[in-house]
Amino acid sequence: MPFGAISYGVRPGHEDEIADIFAAGSFQRASSPTLRDPSGAVVGRLLATGLFIQETDMVRVIQFEGNGAAIARHMGSQPGVHRAEQQIAPYLAEARDTGTVEGFSAHFSRAAMRPVQQHVRRDDVATAMLALRWPVVPDAAPEIGGALAATPPISAEDGPVLATAAFVRDRTLVRIYQYEGELAAALDHLTGWSGRALEWERLRPYVLGPVVALPAPMRCISQLSVLSLPAAARGA
Repeated sequence: MPFGAISYGVRPGHEDEIADIFAAGSFQRASSPTLRDPSGAVVGRLLATGLFIQETDMVRVIQFEGNGAAIARHMGSQPGVHRAEQQIAPYLAEARDTGTVEGFSAHFSRAAMRPVQQHVRRDDVATAMLALRWPVVPDAAPEIGGALAATPPISAEDGPVLATAAFVRDRTLVRIYQYEGELAAALDHLTGWSGRALEWERLRPYVLGPVVALPAPMRCISQLSVLSLPAAARGA
């Protein structure tokens, strides 16, 4: 059950306006989690999504099964996605053309973050995610991946964190923690994790500035798990 992520550069100071666009009751979600190829054959399923924002970075994280190449086509065909794209346009750092399925797919490809680490402890889906963000030196994705691979992930231990993933794009590293239960319990577990110091020691050479090992989480402005959908809407 891999994860993918796409990034949006946004103008700072507009978190509330962007959050309103994706709030429940405002954003029209995808009609189905089922992914299909151009012929209509089922090739996968969206399992969970999360949208996070902090300062100039907004990141959408997607957990899926099957053919991830179908995600852009699927999302690009959703009316709610196009409406949201129009609404967030004034808050983007750079304009882009996402008015068609082809345009959205091209942007999706350009904005994809590079995956550098992933670990899933159980073969199921948790109901929530949290995201942490660090500024990093450019062109260091392979080294960051190596640093993370050198430390057993927190999702390998007992606790509320079931999966971890890490993505890099330009000068930004985003760590995703998928968990079950309450956010406070997941943060407490992260704070007390025995491997935190070692992971930070290996990661620190690639992080810019006087940044702490456990920064404030990115603001979650939208989140959905297939587990929270009615059974009839969960797809194939």
